[in-house]
Amino acid sequence: MLSSTSRSFFLFCALIGSICCAFGPPACAQAAVSLPAPLLPEIPARVFLVADYGAKGDGAAHDTVAIQKAIDDAVQKGGGRIVFAEGVYLSGPLRIGSRIELHFAKGATLRLIGRVPDFPEERGRYLSFFSADKAADIKISGGGVIDGQGAPWWKDYRAKNLTARRPQIFYFTDCERVLFEGITVLNPPNTHMALRLCKDVTIRGITLEAPDDSPNTDGINISGKNYLVAGCKISTGDDNVVILTPSSKGWRMPVCENFVIRDCAFGFGHGMSIGSFTGGGVRNVLVENCSFDGTTAIVRMKAARGRGGMVEQITYRNITGRGAKYPVFISSYYPKEPKHPALDTDAGESAATPRWKSILLENITVTGARNSVILWGVPAQTMSDITLRNVRIESEEGAKVYNAKKVVFEQVEINSARKPVLALFRAEVSGMTGVEVE
Repeated sequence: MLSSTSRSFFLFCALIGSICCAFGPPACAQAAVSLPAPLLPEIPARVFLVADYGAKGDGAAHDTVAIQKAIDDAVQKGGGRIVFAEGVYLSGPLRIGSRIELHFAKGATLRLIGRVPDFPEERGRYLSFFSADKAADIKISGGGVIDGQGAPWWKDYRAKNLTARRPQIFYFTDCERVLFEGITVLNPPNTHMALRLCKDVTIRGITLEAPDDSPNTDGINISGKNYLVAGCKISTGDDNVVILTPSSKGWRMPVCENFVIRDCAFGFGHGMSIGSFTGGGVRNVLVENCSFDGTTAIVRMKAARGRGGMVEQITYRNITGRGAKYPVFISSYYPKEPKHPALDTDAGESAATPRWKSILLENITVTGARNSVILWGVPAQTMSDITLRNVRIESEEGAKVYNAKKVVFEQVEINSARKPVLALFRAEVSGMTGVEVE
């Protein structure tokens, strides 16, 4: 923690309680309260044991064929529960259909076969461990472990020895009514879970872990609508959770909306993120009652010209953090801002300009941070209506608000070692003192 003798202490107080009302009510908070609960999958009661299809679970035999036979048979019969009893199963990529539950009993471990010369690939990417496309009613459950054995993949990635994109553990596209519950996922070659344009997804009580230096090992990478992520523990080498619109179709994609992330514990990783692809638009996001310990960032929203869109009705509340590099980071220049905001004079706007609106950051406490608050918009000032309420940050650097308007501070404390505690450039900010205009 910073020494009290070396810190500059500023208390940013609201001028009056009606300031926020002058800019309109915090619509993001109101929208978050009424977000719909995701529909849950319906799985038939039939049970299929992978052992009955020849899976050995002895840690030596490759069980890919046997496991896929069990899944295919269940799909053909109208769905059911695929059970992995205690044991260690080795498998390659698997395909999941509709009305299927994969249940991993306590003591069951499923391992990806590893970095082998003949690992299957398709259209420039190695096949994911579990994939599903346009399927409905999928459940992944139990107290077991799924291990991606990612270390050889990370090594070859760094050495540029790969001919295709590394496999993800779960890669679902256009699926509906999906539930992940209770499982632990370790060491993915790439992302733990990538759910692209899915609808009605619940992820609760799971653990995701990868080393902090493992490349691109996002925890939960999601797009679509109606998501609940609750009670999860996530430590990764990239974004812990990230909401974004798929990059392949840019701003022509449908809006991604209705995301609730609550009661989660985040360790190392890049934070609770939105972006950097936001072209289709992201709205109605509630993040609450989460802790961040050693995470690089906490509130993290990022985009850039050419891949931006409207991000609105966003609430982060009841958040605690320790040791973050960026407690609050909203940038229209990801991955790199100019050295000074005056160096960018392009005030033009297009459909792919990043836009940020109606954002509420409330009841946030962070200690031991490097930076504090960074709000960095483009000269067109498409960043607006941002309220920070009851936010307390102990940091080395002060806050920066550039090219933004209708920014309100209410009961905000920035306890920073270096001055200025708040730097402004072409910013319309209310509710505090101790301001330095650049």
